Amino acid sequence: MKKLLGIILVLAMVAVMFVGCAPAAEDTAADDSTADDTAAASTEDAIEIALIVKATDSGFWQKVITGGEAFGAENANVNVTVYGPASEADVDEAISILENVITSGPDAIVIATNAGEGAVPAIEDAVSQGIPVVTVDTSIPSDKVLCHLATDNVLGGSLAAEAMVEEMNAAGIALEGKVAIVAAVAGVDTIIDRDGGFADKMAEIAPNIEVLTPVYVNNEIEKALTETEQIITRDGDDLIGIYADNNHTGDGVGRAIKQAGLKDSVVVVAYDDDQEQLDFLAEGVIKTLIIQDQYNMGYSGCAYAIKALMGEEIPTFVDTGVQVTKAEDLP
Repeated sequence: MKKLLGIILVLAMVAVMFVGCAPAAEDTAADDSTADDTAAASTEDAIEIALIVKATDSGFWQKVITGGEAFGAENANVNVTVYGPASEADVDEAISILENVITSGPDAIVIATNAGEGAVPAIEDAVSQGIPVVTVDTSIPSDKVLCHLATDNVLGGSLAAEAMVEEMNAAGIALEGKVAIVAAVAGVDTIIDRDGGFADKMAEIAPNIEVLTPVYVNNEIEKALTETEQIITRDGDDLIGIYADNNHTGDGVGRAIKQAGLKDSVVVVAYDDDQEQLDFLAEGVIKTLIIQDQYNMGYSGCAYAIKALMGEEIPTFVDTGVQVTKAEDLP
């Protein structure tokens, strides 16, 4: 009963929430009995949300974690516990973590994983036990997932292509030559959508540019660096652009372009915004960043999990948005 009361109290706090804006704390009057019940709900009867991320070694996922933990901090009767493998490439470990989390019996799960179909049995097991599941960033192919919060990655890839062509025009680079794609992980929906959106838009707006087949680097910065060096060596003067589809690929590509002194002849556009990418943007090594709202993924993912616990109808998909950012947009 106390846990149910706790859910009701949290639901009241997030009722005014809208996607893209975390709600500010509100002053509410409460009598002593309500305060006592809230205190009880925040201890042994706290609502347990398991926030599972793809990797703990990434600035991107740290922002998702920050959003989820902020939600927990704003709601005294909610515990948000973070789980995840060290690397996005650790798919087997990710599935094991998910299975162990389910065994621990949280009230709800908010998850981002590259496991794809491999996660479906565990997800459906969780739902069969009454644990609602909300996914963020990357979908899981199961109709048991109640809500998915993510960037429209096809749109994001398309915006990256438009930004690259804009930068080429501004630099006087002819729209003829080769553009490489340095990609994070093969077979992941988010990456497929980003790269597909980029390639399709480039074919539409710059048909004389050859977009090369993506090179996958297992989400490793050093591998992105070495693969970019090989692309530079192989394609030489024909190379006029590189698209990096996440933060680790952006870091690796940026390092290679800076070391080769090619920032003025090879236009780099990348997804995400870790500190190294932002530094490269300020230096002109990266020309444009396609920045997601990962904080919102974590925060709103937890908020929708609470709504799901109450049995409220929630949207099946929430677009968390992207922002096209250039050096002049930096604070």
